[in-house]
Amino acid sequence: MSASSLFIALNLVWGGYELLLSRRRRAGDGGAHDQGTLKYLWRVLSAAVAVAVMLAYSGLAHWPLGWAGPLQWAGCALIGSGLALRVWAIQVLARWFTVDVTIQPDHQLVRRGPYRWLRHPSYTGALLAFYGLALGMGNALSVMAIVVPVTWVFLYRIRIEEAALQRAFPVAYPAYAKQSRRLLPLVW
Repeated sequence: MSASSLFIALNLVWGGYELLLSRRRRAGDGGAHDQGTLKYLWRVLSAAVAVAVMLAYSGLAHWPLGWAGPLQWAGCALIGSGLALRVWAIQVLARWFTVDVTIQPDHQLVRRGPYRWLRHPSYTGALLAFYGLALGMGNALSVMAIVVPVTWVFLYRIRIEEAALQRAFPVAYPAYAKQSRRLLPLVW
């Protein structure tokens, strides 16, 4: 299988998974703590990917000769590992996972699986996948069109989510935050 074929297949699987999540995992309270971040997230992600695709087909800033194949393979590795981490994180959260920022009546603070090390492993996985998408497009401008706004919108959403968790778990969440990182193990 070529890097291009794998790249397309991984993106189709990832896109299908995200569409299923968006339809099945809505909060019962309408995302009372979400503050509109879900809509904002989807708008930024859609715009970033649309711009990146246009740039990829523009003929501008393509990777130097010989770089496209290896970078597309690297992109596939990032998409695959990011999707695997995201699926694992969502499976560990189980019924407490929603696409909206919400706190359910019987909500529990999960500290197992990837949550032992990261407070937002699902977002780490999504970011890895988006960075892989950017690399695989074969265009330096596409990388910037995805990496900057996508990273920014996830950091914004993390801020809202952490505030909701802090309110819901005023003692447990700060203790957990001291023992784990937001997105990158041992770093941040």
